[in-house]
Amino acid sequence: MYKRIHGIKPKVKFGISPFGIWKNGVPQSIHGLSSYNTLYCDSRMWLEQGLVEYMAPQLYWQIDPPARSYLALLNWRIQQSAKGRHVYPGTAVYRLPRTGSNWSVTEIVRQVNITRSMREHLALGNVFYSVKQIMQNVKGIQTELTELCKQKATIPKMD
Repeated sequence: MYKRIHGIKPKVKFGISPFGIWKNGVPQSIHGLSSYNTLYCDSRMWLEQGLVEYMAPQLYWQIDPPARSYLALLNWRIQQSAKGRHVYPGTAVYRLPRTGSNWSVTEIVRQVNITRSMREHLALGNVFYSVKQIMQNVKGIQTELTELCKQKATIPKMD
């Protein structure tokens, strides 16, 4: 698909948003559904071979649980980007409501700050799912994101 898109429109940027866990046990502390074995999705190869300009892995877990950790998975994903592709982790804003997982807004803020701290490794921003919770300002998330995003964002260059 990458080659076809670029054959028609070379300036179009192509990326994917795969399930957050590539393989059970990779990295070592991670356990859960394996997108490689269950969904037949080799997102690691796509990143290693530069078959996408960016990847937005669905890292819909908290930072601290060891079985599925946002931080461990983000670190692993950026390490796979041998061709210097951008990584924009998916952030689970949908887990804020009390009727669901009941995450705190602090969790989302921490994830944004972790991603920002990895900018030099091409983790260049977050993708929020879903915008519904932001628009409804669930637990004040819109207010917190407004505070975090005071400076105008610049579009990262993709070679």
